[in-house]
Amino acid sequence: MTAVRTTIAAIKDHPLRLLLWMLLVVFAVRPAIESYPVVLAVDCVFSLILLGVLRRLAQSVPLFWGSVALLVVALVARLADHYDATTWLTHTADIVSVAFTLRGMLLLLNYVVRAPRVTQNTLLAAICVYILVGVLFGFIFLLVYRVQPSAFALDPTLGSPETQLRYFSMITLTTVGYGDIMPKTSESRALAALEALIAQLYLAAIVARLVGSEVAHAARQDDPAAKS
Repeated sequence: MTAVRTTIAAIKDHPLRLLLWMLLVVFAVRPAIESYPVVLAVDCVFSLILLGVLRRLAQSVPLFWGSVALLVVALVARLADHYDATTWLTHTADIVSVAFTLRGMLLLLNYVVRAPRVTQNTLLAAICVYILVGVLFGFIFLLVYRVQPSAFALDPTLGSPETQLRYFSMITLTTVGYGDIMPKTSESRALAALEALIAQLYLAAIVARLVGSEVAHAARQDDPAAKS
């Protein structure tokens, strides 16, 4: 019980810091985990931390509970799909995962854009948004692959399609482009190009926004008229 209370307190006090650490765990550690219960536990912890962030950022109670509903549907669909894989369950899990991730990403982005000055939380949120773009496109690529398996050239010996496409998403996001996984259709290529373009535009726009906010704050601090 003490560990649970400590975890809940940490989520309440430092949600963005924990979210960033969990995002790094999802990409660095989760692919090496073969036990499904452990994978499910990692996903649940990550989702709860993201919910803790959304609770802070949601401007209305219905918006927050809508996020909770999306999360519950996604987890239930993924659990059911693992034990009884059917097309409609698989697609439901992927679509709801896209919707939940997109909602969290947009709320974080709104927080970064509206922040009056640059703080540690602003920087953490901006970094989390960048990584969540990779998570979002990983789910989108997975959904495309489920519908059209020829969309990507995957190696079955290198892990599940979800793990491989999440890796491909991050490689595309950072424009590294190792070439070990290739989009094979016009739709998958267009999505990969879109992710790379969004990443570059986001970095340029968000750096300009954060620098502009800090410069404007410094100007207000130095302006006697603004202080009065």
